[in-house]
Amino acid sequence: MALQSVSVSYLIVLGVSVVSFIFGWLWYTVLFGKIWSKEMGYGGKEMKKAKEKGMAKSMILNFIGTFVMVYVIAMFVGLLSVNNFGDAAMLGFWIWLGFFAATTLLGDVLWEMRSWKLFFINGVYWLVNLIISAGILSVWK
Repeated sequence: MALQSVSVSYLIVLGVSVVSFIFGWLWYTVLFGKIWSKEMGYGGKEMKKAKEKGMAKSMILNFIGTFVMVYVIAMFVGLLSVNNFGDAAMLGFWIWLGFFAATTLLGDVLWEMRSWKLFFINGVYWLVNLIISAGILSVWK
């Protein structure tokens, strides 16, 4: 069985990547910044050091990673012919459950000794982010 060919618009992927990036910024600063910093063990010294070092390189690399993630979601949306928000939400949920919650995020708790509170902050972020990204991609082809 061969996979069908899927055409993905880089402009749309770029737009959804920007939306995802802005959502992440809001989530980890305005909404849960203080709790997240505390759970990560970042105090005033660590935050000051990060600001002095500059965060441009990290943000650029993170945006590239976001672009790749959105591109892959766009491929899934195309391959599965997802064309409404309900189906996109289901796709986002399954991607989240299989590739984020059950593996990476759970591993953070089990092996890196992160808190369950951090699991939920990061877990809900990724769930919402994936649903929003898949949802936009499903209707904005």
